[in-house]
Amino acid sequence: MDKARYVLQSISIIFTMLVAIGSQSQLNASAITVSDPTLTEERYVGQKTEMSDPASATVTPHGKLPHQIVFALPLRNDSKIWTGTVTFTASKPIEIEVLHLYKPHSTIDAEHGEPYHATLPNNMTVAISTMTMFTDTPVKVTDTPISTGTLQFTGSALVFHKTSGEPFTVSYTVDAIARSPNQ
Repeated sequence: MDKARYVLQSISIIFTMLVAIGSQSQLNASAITVSDPTLTEERYVGQKTEMSDPASATVTPHGKLPHQIVFALPLRNDSKIWTGTVTFTASKPIEIEVLHLYKPHSTIDAEHGEPYHATLPNNMTVAISTMTMFTDTPVKVTDTPISTGTLQFTGSALVFHKTSGEPFTVSYTVDAIARSPNQ
């Protein structure tokens, strides 16, 4: 009987230590990036709460208030593409934008038209997929409309965005892999 009690106490102590270690790891690991130059993939896992900043004047339409933005995943300038999932909640209704490097292989004619795009301060041009399905999500917290949801995405960057210029706060968890595209 004493041996069985000893084994149970040992298991209980080990379990308690593992839970404590796991909890501490979760507190300390806000973002993990795994990269190996011999591989064509890079993984990013992060959980953050951030306040928005005004977008650069070069990407804000003339005469408009500066857009407010938070980059959840930075714009890739190495031709790799992010693919992943993000879950978020924001203090105010916002849009999510997935940016794509915009490099047409031939001149775009008027008949076909151009997709929505912008030139960034670093002279990179990006096509922009604006996800509005989470704007004014019908979830009310203290009678204030918010944006909240989960989204799968693929692109060169992931941005939380508000066109009105009104600052916002967003908490999000992202799990993404950057892969080299097929050539």
